[in-house]
Amino acid sequence: MAQTTELVKVVVVGGSFAGVAAIQALLSSIKSGHKNIQIILIEKRDARHHPIGAFRALVDAEYAKRVWIPYTNLFPKDSHHKIIQDTVTQVYHDHVVLASGQSVPFDYLALCTGSSNPAPAKFTVDSSKESMAITDKAREDLKKAKSVVVVGGGACGVELAGEIKTAFPNKTVTLIHSSQTLVDYPGYSPVLKSGALTHLHSLGVDVVLGFKAEIEGLTFQNSIQSAPRTIITPSGKTIESDIQFLSVGIRVDTSYISTLKPATNPTFDSSTLTHSDSHQIKVQKTLQVIGFNNIFAAGDCADYSKVPTAAASGVIAPTIAKNIIALEEAKKKKKTAKLSNPGWYPSVMLLATGPQTGVTALPLIGNRFSNSLSKALKSKDLMIGMTNDSMNWK
Repeated sequence: MAQTTELVKVVVVGGSFAGVAAIQALLSSIKSGHKNIQIILIEKRDARHHPIGAFRALVDAEYAKRVWIPYTNLFPKDSHHKIIQDTVTQVYHDHVVLASGQSVPFDYLALCTGSSNPAPAKFTVDSSKESMAITDKAREDLKKAKSVVVVGGGACGVELAGEIKTAFPNKTVTLIHSSQTLVDYPGYSPVLKSGALTHLHSLGVDVVLGFKAEIEGLTFQNSIQSAPRTIITPSGKTIESDIQFLSVGIRVDTSYISTLKPATNPTFDSSTLTHSDSHQIKVQKTLQVIGFNNIFAAGDCADYSKVPTAAASGVIAPTIAKNIIALEEAKKKKKTAKLSNPGWYPSVMLLATGPQTGVTALPLIGNRFSNSLSKALKSKDLMIGMTNDSMNWK
């Protein structure tokens, strides 16, 4: 009788940039001979959202049809891998519990649950149909508006204001930011920050810096508001708008990890696994959750990157697959595994403000490149082709 090889179960929670990057790296390892690995993706949404294209989808109804990609082709047909559409509510050292009550055991776990941003960047609903309806309504409201206010001058706010002004050049678009500098992230060149301001001005966007705007009715949950509002700045400037967008704040929900304890230490304080302010999971350089050799985290939910971006997730997350394979090989040989670090990754920032326009910064060189390079790298299709390829979707 032929011996059956027990499957090594790898559960990946979250099917966006980090999760899919880890899965693709695992699939490559399986092709290379590690046939006994079973990948189980747990994803709460019915399709993958491409948030890089969210603001283009707001102004372009045809493009909007492309930003939700089915998980249908992620795994090879007839493989033993599977997708569970559900939400992880509790994590233990050897299994996770889902909102449905189902328990899913694992040998290895990769937490890639990402983050949330105000719509239309991301959505709190899990249905792609409902999310598209939110974008469609916002687009129709935007078309009717004469004046627009965007609150928040990070990467999302800059792109949102730029896309709106490029698509609707006759509308008055004002971006209000509480800081004195746009896209003021650690590790990025000052040239990018000044370049973003210059670029928005060249598009005709009015930019108000150093003013924390609080607009009645505009909240994280209600981040798109079609209503007449008047703002008066400390300098006495009056800003009228028919529609407002909130583009402030990134939120990370890792409450599921509050149940995680080592098998041998039931009194372990799980609150030490996350940062109290950002709620990000603390990981080693190997992306292992501190204290747990078989549990990894990457992307926005982990503290590896100072400024988590889609590009960084795509470079970093495959290290999870590499280290899982190393741990399995070491187990077979009864040796200590030699684990890898993701290593250096570029802090490149690509800001798209329309199909032909944008700002690109390469911090190591300290150069800022505008429309031509931005179009080549991102602005034209907002990398939707790369996301489709990662999902095996044509």
